[in-house]
Amino acid sequence: MPLVGIIASKRDIQAIKIGTEDRNMEFVAITPQSIKNVKNIKFEEIIFLEDINLKEEEYIYMEEIILKSKYIILNGDIDINILKKIRIEKMIKLITFGLNSKNTITVSSVKEDKIIVCIQRDIEKEDGKIIERQEKEILLDNLKNKKIYNNLIIFILKELHN
Repeated sequence: MPLVGIIASKRDIQAIKIGTEDRNMEFVAITPQSIKNVKNIKFEEIIFLEDINLKEEEYIYMEEIILKSKYIILNGDIDINILKKIRIEKMIKLITFGLNSKNTITVSSVKEDKIIVCIQRDIEKEDGKIIERQEKEILLDNLKNKKIYNNLIIFILKELHN
């Protein structure tokens, strides 16, 4: 069962859990209050849906958490200050998402009942398989959540764990 660390609001985490319940994933919220307790957990992915404000010593814990993970999934539309304050010395696979055209996964079209996402760069999965550049349609009525960013995260997780 993949273990996913996530920095997001409780409402967003709940919506993402519901959208990925067919993938049998476990989500752990990373907050300033929980960071000392989760520093020894090895996550498959760390998702930054929003920024997190930490004390100086807590940045060391966050660095440890990130270094053990396989992927960082990052909202590329906001400034994530934490990544400027830590040193990443090993190669970690980074997937950015959002509306910005420079992200790995962007939204190319939004309609009331669906969004079209564009995978702009190949993404290597843990098993060595490649998620190739392409456009895919996500139907929003099949998902209980109409928030675009949450749907992008759900899409990414389903692609990585397909």
